[in-house]
Amino acid sequence: MIEKSRISEEDLAKIRHLIPGPDPVVNKDARFIPVADTRLDGNELSYLRQCVESNWISSIGPFVGQFEREFARAVGCEFGVACSSGTVALHLTLAALGIGPGDEVIVPAFTMIAVPNAISYTGATPVLVDVRPDTWNLDVAQLEAKITPRTRAIIAVHTYGHPAEMDEIARVARRRNLHVIEDAAEAHGAEYRGRRVGSLGHAATFSFYANKIITTGEGGMITTSDEELAGLARTLRDHAFSRERHFWHSYRGFNYRMTNLQAAVGLAQTERLAQLVGQRRSNARLYTELLDTLPGLTLPRECREGQNVFWMYGLMVGEEFGCSRDELRARLASQGIETRTFFIPIHFQPAWFDQYRSQRYPVSESLCQRGLYLPSGATLTEADIRFVAEAVERARRR
Repeated sequence: MIEKSRISEEDLAKIRHLIPGPDPVVNKDARFIPVADTRLDGNELSYLRQCVESNWISSIGPFVGQFEREFARAVGCEFGVACSSGTVALHLTLAALGIGPGDEVIVPAFTMIAVPNAISYTGATPVLVDVRPDTWNLDVAQLEAKITPRTRAIIAVHTYGHPAEMDEIARVARRRNLHVIEDAAEAHGAEYRGRRVGSLGHAATFSFYANKIITTGEGGMITTSDEELAGLARTLRDHAFSRERHFWHSYRGFNYRMTNLQAAVGLAQTERLAQLVGQRRSNARLYTELLDTLPGLTLPRECREGQNVFWMYGLMVGEEFGCSRDELRARLASQGIETRTFFIPIHFQPAWFDQYRSQRYPVSESLCQRGLYLPSGATLTEADIRFVAEAVERARRR
């Protein structure tokens, strides 16, 4: 049986003040506003009906190829490789690049745990770098110091929809002969200096989990303009079946396929990418207008080089606000408003704590201690956003 990772009480006592408290119970008897909701008002049902009526529901169905082509085109790449999740997309990309035991891959300390986990599936080692306090993305100024002769790749995460500094990361990577992988799970449709994220590195990975801007329920995608990389990733995702004879395998592949049903939903969502991104950005503009004057709140930014798609509208709660981040969450939950805390940094995670116990990343730790995001889905109405903003304002006066 797999062993559960734990942090000792002594170690936990040192970081307890930085770790979020338990999630508050949301009062769903009140007006319930979820943190994210799925919008399925395009061709989703029509395409799913075609799958069922044609009896093509497996990964061989035609919607898989259509989704791959249209999504790749939408992000400015030649090839898309659909798979079963965003985590799988990361693992598949790393495996196709030949990254394995003895290698190191640089990642932000402030990110979803799926990123270092996917690296560990290959046997490689994640190396952490702190993030910038304004964009919450990897701090390029700290990057060079973490590169060693074992470093093979950099994973640039576009956190909460804000594009990372891709040109600067690419310059470092070129000097050191490293692969650049974009984790664009939270940034469908975001842009950096006029180019879509997903087309800015050697390859990019996307998640289509239900709360993402484009969803297939579960699912993921690799995008790249490298034909050889795309072809190998397609081979590996399907048990590495050989073209010359069916049960003949030259690689140790995976079962990472996407079904025709999922791809049908994804294609319908991709057709409305501009609309779905526009809704997220409109939500953010209204939130900023309503919350900008409240003392003690740090609102999300958009650097001049990029277009933030505001997958989630995150904010930081400072002492001047009048209550703590966890108190604010509890007060919003009592009014039916669901929130989430920011990511807990990788070096604080029980599953990774022993590996990074001597390391500290102050910006990531501050984000963990003070950050939360408000309801941000594409189904929000103006009335919903005003209700949430008014609840935030009332919370500081209690």
